[in-house]
Amino acid sequence: MASLDSMSGMEGMGMDMGSNGMFRPLNQMLARIYWYLVAAVFAFVLLLKTVDAIESWSRKRSSRALSLSHPTRPRNFASQSYATALAIFREISYPQVVQFSRPGWAWLSPPPLGPSVVILTYWVIITLFLTTGSIIHDAYYWERVGFRAAWVSVTQVPLIFLLAGKINIASFFFGSSYVDVNWLHRWVSRTLFVTVTIHGSFFLREWVRADFVRIELEMMPMVKYGLGLWAVLAWTTISSLIPLRRLCYEFFVLQHIVSAGVFLWLLHVHVPAYASYNVWMAVAFALSGRVYRFCILLCRNIALRKRTFGLSAGKRLGHCAEMQALAGDITVLTIHGIEFCWKAGQHVFLWCPTLGPLESHPFTIANIPEGNCENGLDRIQLIIRARSGFTRKLLRRAASSATVTVFLTGPFGNLPNWNTYETLILISASTGVSFTLPILETVLNDPCCVRRIDYLLLIRRKSHIDGYLSRLRAAASHPRSSEVSLHIMIVVTGTPEGLICEDDTVSELGSLWTSSSLDAPAKTLMQSYATTTERSSPSFDKVIVDSNMEGSIDGEERNVGIKCNEGHHTRRTERDSSLQYTLGKPNLANFVREPVEASAGETSVVVCGGKSLTYT
Repeated sequence: MASLDSMSGMEGMGMDMGSNGMFRPLNQMLARIYWYLVAAVFAFVLLLKTVDAIESWSRKRSSRALSLSHPTRPRNFASQSYATALAIFREISYPQVVQFSRPGWAWLSPPPLGPSVVILTYWVIITLFLTTGSIIHDAYYWERVGFRAAWVSVTQVPLIFLLAGKINIASFFFGSSYVDVNWLHRWVSRTLFVTVTIHGSFFLREWVRADFVRIELEMMPMVKYGLGLWAVLAWTTISSLIPLRRLCYEFFVLQHIVSAGVFLWLLHVHVPAYASYNVWMAVAFALSGRVYRFCILLCRNIALRKRTFGLSAGKRLGHCAEMQALAGDITVLTIHGIEFCWKAGQHVFLWCPTLGPLESHPFTIANIPEGNCENGLDRIQLIIRARSGFTRKLLRRAASSATVTVFLTGPFGNLPNWNTYETLILISASTGVSFTLPILETVLNDPCCVRRIDYLLLIRRKSHIDGYLSRLRAAASHPRSSEVSLHIMIVVTGTPEGLICEDDTVSELGSLWTSSSLDAPAKTLMQSYATTTERSSPSFDKVIVDSNMEGSIDGEERNVGIKCNEGHHTRRTERDSSLQYTLGKPNLANFVREPVEASAGETSVVVCGGKSLTYT
């Protein structure tokens, strides 16, 4: 593989044979235009963030100072135009146009329409940069295209490192999670692999035609470094594919970091001095996130003398976390003595040296501050489902030990003001409740513009949310819930036996499910008592059956007396304001459509779950 142009120390013996003066001005101009475009995108995002901040302030002012009934409704042409444009953009960005549902092939599905349009636009720009002024079939054709591809390639490298890492400048600037920019990091990296391949193949073609390959390898050491660079980039691209990445994620992260370091060194010795600024930009972007994360780690986990930074008094290094293993392979970590505050939906990075000395994983904070964070009396709760690797080790430790020393980094995540929408639709599956439940609690503490909240939780078995039931009941009976129209629905997608783990009720629910008096399969909607019992499984006193619409909330009511361990309960005809349970698969389209159509102002739909849920 060749360099961008001849090495400065080769004194005219470079492989561009004097073409440096012909190619470099236009190539450098295109490199500058590339970064002008990147800067324009960042400026545009900053403008949108500023407009959103002003809009949120205006909505809060309209709700509190002006007492408008619909403070989120656009009131002038400018706000209406902005809201319409934003709604259209969101509408066209979410659909999953092509999706492979066959097991083992789902990873081949392209991104949703919005990211796909961004990727296609980026490819069009890169193609224009590659071809503008370079496709001229003369004696310098192969060399000209090779140099152009080299400049296009090296110019993309800083952007890749700008988007890389769990803490990076781009995610901080955009006010989003690293997950929201990581897909762009991967696709820009794949584009880089293509342009680097074009760069090398065009020079190789020229050397083969001139029977010059052996001489180039002997005279130009930079060619060997270029070949090594291409090999490292090829390995990084292949190993980043989902099937290989999931084989052992911890090993993937470690080798990915090592490969990135080797790549930058090879690039540094390959490119000439006048293009090495791209390498140093990439190094600066990579180190900035690491240094910032390290500083936060020190501040949150090390106590100096009498003053503590994020630690409770008496703890010098790390935090002592209480562990509890629940049904469904769930581990609950409760970390006391927290001195920093956070917002609903934010996450922290958890490092446990005894379980994974080289691993740090992000987990959503499952609770909201209790108001004592400045005094070091607050606590953080993390709800973690065990899968493999670190989370499985954590579950095993929770089964045998009550405490463990952990280190926290964070909180991270620049989330919107949840109380600046008129309608909130919160949908989550399984442990995704750790993201949506704090949002619900935060809004109920200060509803502001919110007039209606529809909350949907999907679980396989009712025992999987034992740690959340008391908080869900508290939300349903919140003192300020009268100011908001609140609907909480819990859908058990497993078998009828999944509703109650213990009790005689299991057999009776099973017979109810198979009863010939119901359409098969009928959907069973249950309401639990607002009062808690001594047992972990709550009692039920009413069954609501809807056999007409899948997942319907407003269905036909049939009263059935159920025998529980607490004895027989009387039949009741009123609908409680506590939790509602549905057995079956909900119709998400109907669940979302009704509150959206009924809303007179802005609506926010928040979904936390797997791809099968978020791409629905």
